[in-house]
This record gives sequence, C-alpha cells and structure tokens, in this order.
Amino acid sequence: MKLLKAVGAFFVRIGRWVKDTAWVQPLLIVGAIFAVIFSIPSITDWVEGIAEDIKSSEKYYERFQRSLEGGESSEADRLLADIQEGESPVGDKFFLAFVSSECASCAEAKKGFETLESGWAGSLAPESDNLPFNLVTIFTDEVTDQTTTRESAFVQFLSRNSYFFEEAAGIAYTTDYYYNNKISDADLGYLESCDEENFLTPTILLVDFELGGVSEVMFGVTGDTDVKKAELLRDCWDHANDFTAD
Repeated sequence: MKLLKAVGAFFVRIGRWVKDTAWVQPLLIVGAIFAVIFSIPSITDWVEGIAEDIKSSEKYYERFQRSLEGGESSEADRLLADIQEGESPVGDKFFLAFVSSECASCAEAKKGFETLESGWAGSLAPESDNLPFNLVTIFTDEVTDQTTTRESAFVQFLSRNSYFFEEAAGIAYTTDYYYNNKISDADLGYLESCDEENFLTPTILLVDFELGGVSEVMFGVTGDTDVKKAELLRDCWDHANDFTAD
C-alpha cells in the first residue's frame, strides 16, 4: 500500500510540475504535433498498402467472375441454377466465392487462393483427387443495367435465389467445419436469411458434385501466412483437418 501511494505521489508531483512550469507545456504541445506529422508517412504507406492489396485482389477475382448482368438470365443466375440441378457448369468441383471490390478480407483470401493456385501441382497439391484448381467468383457490388437506386444487382440476385442460400446454410450446419466451431450461428443466419446488409464477403462455398453440390461453407480465409491460408483452402477442398471430425 505504501509503495502504491509513493508511486501515485510521484506522478502527482510530475503533473503539478508540468502544470506550474508554464514553458514546458508549449514544448509538449509542439512535440506532440511533430510526432503526429512524422507519423503521417507511415500511416499513408499503410493505407496505400491496403488499397493496393484490394486493387490487386479485384483484378485476380475478375479472372474467374460470373457476372450479374442480365438479371434472371445472367451468368451468375445460370450458374446457381445448374448447381441446384446437379449439373457441372464449370467442372465437377470448384470454389464459389462471393467477393466485393472494396473488401480487405477478400484481399486476404486472395493471397490464399493465389498461393494455392500456384502450388496446386506441387507442394500444395490436394490429396483427395487430381482435378484442376477451379475457382468461380461473383461480385456482390457489381453494378449492372438492372441496378436501381433502391436495389443493387446483388440484392435482386439474392431475392431470386434465396432457396439456394437457405440450402447452403442448412448444409453448413451439418459440416465438421461448423462442429469444430470455425463458423458461427450468426454468420450462417445471415447467409440463410439472405440478409443483404450483413452478407459476409468473402463467402466461400465448395461445390463438390460427388457429394451432391455445395459441401463446405467458409467465411474468410484465416492464416498467419499466405501458405497457411492456402493450406486451409486445400483442406477445404480435401475435407481434411478442420473440415473433418476430430
């Protein structure tokens, strides 16, 4: 108790000295201003780095995009219809990622996808099959001729395809990834209800027609390194580790 009082008294004396010594206060203010000024370049570099990552991820995802243009007859709508009918529009197995062009989490996921794609035939090769790397993307913020001031193209898409998302969420509740506490009830609830305000990007589905269609659901890609992110996506493809029972 005496020690705490002594420490407290010390800081009180320092505060009183600063208060009573008028010339110190301007120096402290000037010092704080210069600290902020000198930190601006670092902050700017950090912000610019994030912006560059997001721009890079947008270009990457555009390689695999299925557009919302055309409403009911759009590439994205036809893709979901084919999946529900059990057809293989782009292959027997593929990742289906819902992304946006201004999404830091999508930029992080892109690092995993890109690393996995480059290592697909080598160190990151899946063990479950010899199928090619396969990714399809749908942009939730795509502006089309159908976009209105009241409803985005994606909101209209969700409304037309609500059953698909309800079914995907229902499947997710049965996966080991869910039982291993890797996805939450709240996040699945947003997916199930097609809640446009809270729809998470990236939302990643693994479509595996050997297992009947949508077989895994992820929200984002975690991992301390790009390789760890890629390994998580590969585990999803293989239904291994976090995607299987303990």
